[in-house]
Amino acid sequence: MAQQSGSGGSSSGGSQSGGSEATHYWQQLLDSTREWSTGYFGLPGWVLMIILVVLLVLLFDLICAFLLGRLERRLNKSPRRWDDALVHALRGPLRLWLWLGGLCAILTLGAQGFDISGVTFYASLFFGLSTLAIIFWVEVRLMQRLEQRLVFPPAHSRAKPVDQTSASAITKITGALTLILVLLMGLQMLGVSVSSLLAVGGAGGILIGFAARDVMANFFGGMVVHLDKPFQVGHWIRSPDREIEGVVEDIGWRLTRIRTFAGPPIYVPNAAFSRITIETPSRMEARLLWENVGIRYQDAGAIESITTDIREMLDQDEEINSDEMITVTFSQYGDYSLNLMIYALSNVVDWQGYNEIRQRILLKVRDIIHQHGAELALPASRIYVPDEIRLSNGSKQDDLESEGDSRQDSDPQNSRSASASRVREKDKGTRAPFDTEQNSESDGDA
Repeated sequence: MAQQSGSGGSSSGGSQSGGSEATHYWQQLLDSTREWSTGYFGLPGWVLMIILVVLLVLLFDLICAFLLGRLERRLNKSPRRWDDALVHALRGPLRLWLWLGGLCAILTLGAQGFDISGVTFYASLFFGLSTLAIIFWVEVRLMQRLEQRLVFPPAHSRAKPVDQTSASAITKITGALTLILVLLMGLQMLGVSVSSLLAVGGAGGILIGFAARDVMANFFGGMVVHLDKPFQVGHWIRSPDREIEGVVEDIGWRLTRIRTFAGPPIYVPNAAFSRITIETPSRMEARLLWENVGIRYQDAGAIESITTDIREMLDQDEEINSDEMITVTFSQYGDYSLNLMIYALSNVVDWQGYNEIRQRILLKVRDIIHQHGAELALPASRIYVPDEIRLSNGSKQDDLESEGDSRQDSDPQNSRSASASRVREKDKGTRAPFDTEQNSESDGDA
């Protein structure tokens, strides 16, 4: 008993130095257990306590695994968003917390049994920090599952789905606040004065903020994107100021990942979105159909009937918004065509569907033009030539002969004699080479 009281006194002194009430409680429990176990089992009390702690932790672990597993499977069919997410978040971390608590209790009991001072204080400190870390882990698991439930509500839920960007913003902001709170509580447990830290951080934050101004600018830029929502995950965006165009895949706190239509992704710092103009074609309610069609100048008489029929065709088309302005007019005299302007809004905003509708409308316009006997204009030029052209490339003799012929034509007899003489001259000119050859041969025979 003297030995027990001595060990109890040393333990009491260690607890007083540590300033922990938990140490005093464990010491009293250990003393009473030692007396009981020594009298009945002949074992030291701390050994029996360790055995009991292991059995209790194992029992609670099995109960938690069984109950939480069945509860999670049952709550998966619940119309509420948060209940199954909460059970899913607690299931793994709670079992780990039980075993960490049991490990700290075993270390404390062993230290008390071997009369080792200081272990109890560090074991309790480790258990407190581990508890804070597990709380943050539970929050992360809860936010991950809750984000899925916000975007995709349960089957029987009446709640409206939340867009991916808003759900991501909620989880990220909650996670950031929880992390800051856990860090402050952990520093408080380690003996660091939080008030002094905040006072020093006010001056040091200026230096840190100046050194990391780009990181802070991207951080606040991401927060602004999450709050203002100029675009969301899955939207098609483009910037006329920069070569940025593609589909948004992720909006982080520092970078936004955009998948370009060519294939490779681009990573844009969030601070850039506060300095450039962003267009979001995915949010269009209608697409503009604005075309110019040219017909030939010789089809000018059919312009009024052609424009009227095209206007009626657009009014009757289901894919064209007839509540908005539809304009089909003769717009201008072109260089080689009479230009018609077609202005309308399509209800289909999908890029592929819009191009298909545009093709169909243009083909119908072509058919209407052909129905009125008109043709589409092609780039062409026309040269006007006078009816009488005098060529002055001949000699004066040709002119005189032509004048002589004209005089002879006035006298029929002269004209016949002149024509006969021209025929003989022509015949003589064609036969001259042959006559020369024959004369040469007769000379040779002579």
